[in-house]
Amino acid sequence: MTTHELMTMASLIEEEATEKVDRDKIASVFYNRLAEGMMLQTDPTVLYAHGEHKDRVFYKDLEIDDPYNTYKIQGLPPGPIANPGVMSIEAVLAPADTDDMYFLATSTGDVLFSKTLAEHNRKVNEHITNKK
Repeated sequence: MTTHELMTMASLIEEEATEKVDRDKIASVFYNRLAEGMMLQTDPTVLYAHGEHKDRVFYKDLEIDDPYNTYKIQGLPPGPIANPGVMSIEAVLAPADTDDMYFLATSTGDVLFSKTLAEHNRKVNEHITNKK
């Protein structure tokens, strides 16, 4: 991994993480997805592509045609989306060892991790869809 890639990955973690304890697990999910050839599909990159912060990302937001939209591009975006802190950089260098492929931040700030899409979708339905 180049320094540029390290800082780019760390910036994604910086924008996704709510707590220090989650950063190494989020890094693990990103590495697992990259290893499987999956898109990272991380909402902060969509917000970066739009050039504005929103409290919530909607499906229509995911359609933006931009090299930073990790719902449309494979791999890392072209560069960092934020200034990563030391904890996020450390998470990239020492990710947790998990089989998780998905994560979801709840409205209370908890981060829920899942191994399968079906498990992830159940959590989305329970914590996001039914909370509208």
